[in-house]
This record gives sequence, C-alpha cells and structure tokens, in this order.
Amino acid sequence: MTRFALSFIAASLLTGTAFAADLQVYEPVDMSDPVAAGNFYASIFGGVSMINDFDFVSTAGGGIDGTMEFENGYSIDAALGYDFGNGLSIEGQVGYLNAGLIGGTFDVIPYDAEGSASMTYAMVNAWYGFDLGGVTPFIGGGVGLASATLDSEFSAPFETASFTDTSYALAAQVGAGISLAVTEDISLTGRYRYLATGDFTMTDGDNDDITGSASASILDIGLKVAF
Repeated sequence: MTRFALSFIAASLLTGTAFAADLQVYEPVDMSDPVAAGNFYASIFGGVSMINDFDFVSTAGGGIDGTMEFENGYSIDAALGYDFGNGLSIEGQVGYLNAGLIGGTFDVIPYDAEGSASMTYAMVNAWYGFDLGGVTPFIGGGVGLASATLDSEFSAPFETASFTDTSYALAAQVGAGISLAVTEDISLTGRYRYLATGDFTMTDGDNDDITGSASASILDIGLKVAF
C-alpha cells in the first residue's frame, strides 16, 4: 500500500512539472513607462541680421524703381514648442530684427540716408533633427506674418527729407543648424535662417507709395530648454 501511494505521488509530481513547463509565463507590464518621449520646450536666440537690398517701385513720377541698402544689424527671437521625440518638433516663434539704413538709388540716382529698418514677425515652424548622440543637425522652416517699419531721413533727390511708416505682409523662412546637448534638458544651438516676405507698401510724406518685398539672412545662437 505504501509503495503504491509513493508511486502515485511521484507520477503526479512529474506530470505537474511537465504541464507547468508547457505554460507560457508573461512578465507584468510596467504601466509607469511613458508611451512617447515627447516634451515641451522653450528657446531664445540672438544674432546677426543681414538685410538684403530692398528693391521697390515708387508711385512718384508715374512709377520709379529704387533700392535701399542696409548695414548688418541684430536679431532676437523666442519660441515655445513641442518635441515629439521622433525628430520632429513644432513651435510658435516671435522675432525682431533691426538694421541701419545707409542709402541706395532712386531712378538710378544714388542717395545717402540715415535711419533704420526693423521687422517684427510671428511664425509657425516645423523642424526635423537627426540625433547623432548628443549632437543633432536639423533643418526646417515656417510661415507667418511680418510687420516692417521704416524710420528714415533721405537726401536729394527726395522732396520729403524723412518719413516713418509701417506695413504688413506674409512671411516665410527656411533654415538649418546644429544642436549640442549640454544637459538632459538644455541644448546649445547655432543656426542659419533665410527670411523672406511678400510685398510691403509704405507711404511717404508726399503721399507717394513705395512697394517691394524684403528678405534677410540671419545667423544666431541660443538655448533650448525642455520641460
């Protein structure tokens, strides 16, 4: 009787062991792990603005071509955006650039000038970066609206010695740069942007309009902070 009972128990244990070996064991899922690696960020930049010659057409004299030339100036901007964690980020940006006016031509006649030209703009941008392990090259661009102000004093052949006016136009930009991770949440970034607008129309003191589009190359550096 005892031998039979021992044999039965041993057979049961072997059968149970084989059955358990056939079962697939699943590890528990850690629900605290994030689904995506995205995060919000803020950035601030400053640098050099190089405004290209402003070619315009004036209503004076039935339509006269002219050009304004500028010194190199400065640029500042800030942005708030979201990094999706897959290389793509979307942001809203506001910026300002300013440069001194040095002269130009009016109906091929050269003139001297003093004053400044400035531009304030708001853009929606998309950037795509290629993470190389702490160093991230990126490209992108955006569209938005720009406000340009000309505060100027002109020499002859203008009858009006000075005028100040502001105009609005659509704007777009493209750019590229490289970002270097300083900490897990802070990056140092250098970039180049080309910013261009649609036509601005400004009116001088003689009620003559000048119409033309503006463009600028911008080199800047800044900080990007994730949160």
